[in-house]
Amino acid sequence: MTVVLAPAKLTVSLRITGVRDDGFHLIDAEMVTLDLADELHFGEGDGLEVVPADAGLPVSSGPDNLVARTLARIGRRAAVRLHKRIPAGAGLGGGSADAAAVLRWAGVSDLALAVELGADVPFCVVGGRARVRGIGEAVE
Repeated sequence: MTVVLAPAKLTVSLRITGVRDDGFHLIDAEMVTLDLADELHFGEGDGLEVVPADAGLPVSSGPDNLVARTLARIGRRAAVRLHKRIPAGAGLGGGSADAAAVLRWAGVSDLALAVELGADVPFCVVGGRARVRGIGEAVE
């Protein structure tokens, strides 16, 4: 079994610099990785089990979960046990962090693919402290 941490992110500053024809906003942001993290356990098999930190926290382990969508997008299978610690809807990139953890586990570092999953996913793949531009795909 392989364990991968999925650190939360905080957007320190955000400026909308435009809107593309497809409706996506162009951004110029500063983001940082936090110590708070979800934990993903990867094993042989197939399926997703989500273990919420708060019993009252709504979580989905269905095909709409970003972990399941990421596995499908990269054509990989795994039995994943996701220990959620990042609060849902808090703006801390919990789902994006989880998707990025799947990409790191699979050895995928393609930020163009990552942004297809969500605007915060490329930053969460890279982590640390960075300037993020475009629709999230440019991480410096």
